Amino acid sequence: MNRKEFFRTLGISLAAVAALTQLESCNKDKVQRIDFTIDLNDPENFDLTTLGGYRIFNSAVIVAKDVNNNYIAFSAYCTYDACLVEFQTTNEFICPCCQSHYDTDGNPMFGYATSPLEKYNVQQTNNILHVYS
Repeated sequence: MNRKEFFRTLGISLAAVAALTQLESCNKDKVQRIDFTIDLNDPENFDLTTLGGYRIFNSAVIVAKDVNNNYIAFSAYCTYDACLVEFQTTNEFICPCCQSHYDTDGNPMFGYATSPLEKYNVQQTNNILHVYS
């Protein structure tokens, strides 16, 4: 291998390592760890005690009580335009900006969004909800 081939191979290798490092850091940034509790007795959380009620926590997670009396939690941002979604008594999340609709599994049903909302686990123990990823 001559000097020119060596530097070309070295340059390609360094570029590949840099690209993989960037991709890895993007994936790490995308995964958001969620772990918090909600006291349903707290007056601030009153909306969560009614069917169709919802509340946004930590500016990132929407927790709702669906019409089947289940608590559900998702990323609060529309996957199309990053607007905060709202939960409706029609049992769906709607983006007020682009009018995308998501079902109670977070899947897009209507509108511009094609990616689902990120879903989080919700565990209820008495009047405490534990929301976590």
